Amino acid sequence: MLLLLGTAIVLVPGCNLIGSENEEEPMARVFDTFLYPSDLADAIPNGSGPADSAVIARSYIDTWIRNQLMLHRAEEALSDDQKNVQKKIEEYRSSLLIYTYRQKLLQQKMDTLITDEEIREYYEENTNNFILNDVVVKGTFVKVPLSAPDIANVRSWSRSGRPENLDNLEKYSINYAEKFDLFNNAWIYFSAVMSQVPLEIQQPDRFLRYNRNIETSDAMFHYFVHIIEYKNAGDVSPLDLIRDDIRSILLNKRKIEFYNNLENQVYTEGANRNQFEIY
Repeated sequence: MLLLLGTAIVLVPGCNLIGSENEEEPMARVFDTFLYPSDLADAIPNGSGPADSAVIARSYIDTWIRNQLMLHRAEEALSDDQKNVQKKIEEYRSSLLIYTYRQKLLQQKMDTLITDEEIREYYEENTNNFILNDVVVKGTFVKVPLSAPDIANVRSWSRSGRPENLDNLEKYSINYAEKFDLFNNAWIYFSAVMSQVPLEIQQPDRFLRYNRNIETSDAMFHYFVHIIEYKNAGDVSPLDLIRDDIRSILLNKRKIEFYNNLENQVYTEGANRNQFEIY
């Protein structure tokens, strides 16, 4: 038997039934359906060795047999109405064509630019939809080896918040720090910061009310966290934190409006041109 290679695991529609004039020697049979070498021909890649071809051909044949057995069982078990899939195929084809057409027009004609003014306006009109479920903070995080020099300066610079001291801290960190994050102008989740620190804080909202500096050590590193500003869970989320989310919301709303306008336009044109009738 000729060894052929199949890379796609699918039902083979070209399989031949008993009584066909196919002169090939069959590779497998399930009831009255046969699998021939030519049924796998389109799936043969170039340059395959005999061993690989044999393994993959056997896998292909096994999968074909399983699929044919399942198909036979389904044919026996389902009613004629259940086996009538033509309507479903037509519905799927229609949906796919409409979707492809919409996407084509969307890419060609829809304005995807969302301005900062639109984002802010939506944010201010929907603040109740943007409530924090976790504490967010602004600040600095420094992780330095125990052997690093000038730890007292690191502590002082970290807690200062003055531009010149932050600049000193950044220069120092380039040479000595294992990690340095300056997020004094960007909100991040407090839990994300503390996941890098070997210290567990049970009630961050209560803790931050009285503490803006966190300092701890383990066997290898010193950790310094300075919190400049924070917002608790239950507060309205800062706009900067959810700007991208709002942009996605507005784009989706614009997309839905585009689709609705397109359908209405097509309907109106169809009515004006007598392209449909209602009986």
